[in-house]
Amino acid sequence: MTTRGLGKTIVAALLLLTSFAPAAQRAETFAEALQKAGDDGVVAYCYGPDWNRRSVLLLRTFWQTPEAEAAVGDAVMVAVPFYERNDARGASDAARIRGNMPAPAFSVCPTVMFFDKNGRKYAEFQGADYLGADDACTDGINNMRIRVDAFRRQRELLAQAETQVGEAKARLLIEVGELPIALPEGYLQQLELADPTDKLGGLRRHRFDPLKFMYEQLDTPDGFLKPDFVADLPQMKRDVMAIVEDEAYSPRDRQAVFNLLIGQSRRDNIQANQLKGYIRRVIRIDENTDYGRLSPTLMNLWGNNRPSLSSDERRAQREARRDRDRRRRDRERDQRRANDMIEID
Repeated sequence: MTTRGLGKTIVAALLLLTSFAPAAQRAETFAEALQKAGDDGVVAYCYGPDWNRRSVLLLRTFWQTPEAEAAVGDAVMVAVPFYERNDARGASDAARIRGNMPAPAFSVCPTVMFFDKNGRKYAEFQGADYLGADDACTDGINNMRIRVDAFRRQRELLAQAETQVGEAKARLLIEVGELPIALPEGYLQQLELADPTDKLGGLRRHRFDPLKFMYEQLDTPDGFLKPDFVADLPQMKRDVMAIVEDEAYSPRDRQAVFNLLIGQSRRDNIQANQLKGYIRRVIRIDENTDYGRLSPTLMNLWGNNRPSLSSDERRAQREARRDRDRRRRDRERDQRRANDMIEID
């Protein structure tokens, strides 16, 4: 075979292989996307044509690229505009495109939303923290791939769990709960049937509400401390450490309640070295969460500070230092006298 013939054969083989690879489809509306959707569901890009210029730019540099298509497998892709002004050009068609798709929580824009083939949302991310700062949105490509892959893994684990009972089933369901997407419908009921005594800890992990725990510890229904609130710090520490030391709880939840103890300890003027010990433990739990990343800053701000003292306490400290200095001088004087006596003898 000639070199030219070999080259044609390789190209033909590559085309044959890629023809079987999953390929994303595109739809004009959310309703059309659901009609076309297979197991990988629908991925929607939500942008603001008349109020967020960058989201319009990323429609071209990120959303409409082959890299974005490759990241979502065989999911159906749809771009959904959200207009701020009803009289803006194109706004009248936005409702048709969106259909019954739930609106994203636009704290920042754009937002990428993920749905199963029945229209149930299983993931969402938005803004530069997930999309990245570059126009190609390299981080966004990766984050889309992570969530679509997690959705596939969820389906695999649920299928395996259907063939198991008891603790074996519970372990598979707990792995489902650790994926970075929403829990499937009926998840906690399935887990409770498989592990009714919560031996493996999955139930308490997912039923735990760190915010509710904090409010109870601070004796407040709304998160605002009462002026006359006085914490029972030893009891708070016991309650917090019971959660921190139980790895059934998620790393982020353990860090959240640990930071409650750190904050209250700071208010109670705990020693800086003990604060630093607490903060180091937060980092050791998981340095990659938002709490883990913030902890070194807290170390610098709080771990090196001395507790503030009243004027009476500062006066007492000065008197104690003078007393120590006086006793030291007396010992040195007595030692010199003793040495002089030895030399005379």
